[in-house]
Amino acid sequence: MDQHHITDQELLLQADSELGMVRAAIVRNHLSACWACRVRKAELETTIAGFVQAHYNKLDEQLPPMDGPRALLLARMAQEGPGSLPFHWHLHPALVSVVLLAVLICGLMFWKSGRVLHYQGPAPVAALTPGAIQPISIGAMCAAVDDDQQTQVDAALAQTVFDRYGITNPKPRAYEVDFLIPPSLGGSSDPRNLWPQPYEAGVWNARIKDALEDRLRMLVCEKRLDLATAQADLADNWITAYKKYFRTDTPLVHHLAFVKDRPWE
Repeated sequence: MDQHHITDQELLLQADSELGMVRAAIVRNHLSACWACRVRKAELETTIAGFVQAHYNKLDEQLPPMDGPRALLLARMAQEGPGSLPFHWHLHPALVSVVLLAVLICGLMFWKSGRVLHYQGPAPVAALTPGAIQPISIGAMCAAVDDDQQTQVDAALAQTVFDRYGITNPKPRAYEVDFLIPPSLGGSSDPRNLWPQPYEAGVWNARIKDALEDRLRMLVCEKRLDLATAQADLADNWITAYKKYFRTDTPLVHHLAFVKDRPWE
């Protein structure tokens, strides 16, 4: 965000209720006092809504919900950095609308082929990786050795996951092909439960999530947390779950060096 106005990326996040509580309050306060940002937000939402209305019936029955393409658009904007669309609309509004529609159409084309634009976020694209579980008893789960190394993703499945996320040349040790719901909590090896998570890069990386997985398994096995709740919290938003169960808004320092699962090589 620049000094005076809300970025287009944050306007879309705010519209989807995906901003943190504090940031969302700041954005709401700004919008209540800034006509320019309110108008820009309305233009973004109207453009996307108009495209959906005009083109939805032309797509085949397998078209996924709009959450997927919207997630792709947000991910692409995040890669381009703050303010990827300028605040001052020097282009004619009609041309701006055409550009936005073109971006969304590209997202839909990638979506229909089962892939996304190159994405390197701390959390998976929800429509591609909603999470998947397999039947397991808590007794068997807690009696087993907590070693997800035994369920390492094989090379062929890992390549499928990278392809789905548009990563053509993954760097060795840069990612963990991670289970959204780990096998130690009943997660399956279904591609819908896997995504290429940055191993060390960024604040919310694989090391931090591995620490959360250990915490949730301990709570479940001590009968302080229901297994279904642990699975649902991970599938919904693992970063929010981390903040909830560790009672912190940022990763704990000793989790930065947490080592459990190996990176992809």
